[in-house]
Amino acid sequence: MGKQRRLTRENAKKIVSKTGAGAKKAGVGAKKIGSGAVKIAIAPGRKMKVRMGNLNDRMVAVKWTPKKMINEYVKFNIVGIFNSIFAFIIYELFYWINLSDNYRPQAAWAACILIGQIECHYTHYRFTFGSAANYLQSLKWAASIYSTILVLSTISFHILVEELLIYHRYAWAINTVLFGFVNFAFLRWLAFPPELDKSLLSALEEE
Repeated sequence: MGKQRRLTRENAKKIVSKTGAGAKKAGVGAKKIGSGAVKIAIAPGRKMKVRMGNLNDRMVAVKWTPKKMINEYVKFNIVGIFNSIFAFIIYELFYWINLSDNYRPQAAWAACILIGQIECHYTHYRFTFGSAANYLQSLKWAASIYSTILVLSTISFHILVEELLIYHRYAWAINTVLFGFVNFAFLRWLAFPPELDKSLLSALEEE
């Protein structure tokens, strides 16, 4: 047990500073992990191999096992049910408003993602992960992720509706499920780094 605890401490000193929404000032709890946890190093040009190595180190450090991943994903989806209801209401509102005669469902989908991303970020920050990461830094990461998914999911939505001729409400549900896990994975490791979970920081303070 002692060896595993040291592994967690030693890895956690470096991992948030390499990727994720580590805060410039993450609070006293973050200092327990080490000075590296209070800095962000955004390196778009970093090689994929290095990124994957860093991610593996992080998984080992916080003991992110398949069981833990499934538990977090279930919790993510429970909160996501509320978020999806909110997003669907926004979608229906803008579908009714009709932002574009030629691309009515696509425009409504884009609008529901743009507006819903702030609400989604807050609920996952507050309830799903209980994160202690700097809120604005976390929101910036989330906005980048949501914006990327917005582009990809809108293209997918267009294909479902225009090319495959799927009823637009069914297409909304398919798209939501299709991008659900991708959204979870990127948010978890970039916007809500597990090294800055309040539960982990509290456990380290008690040691």
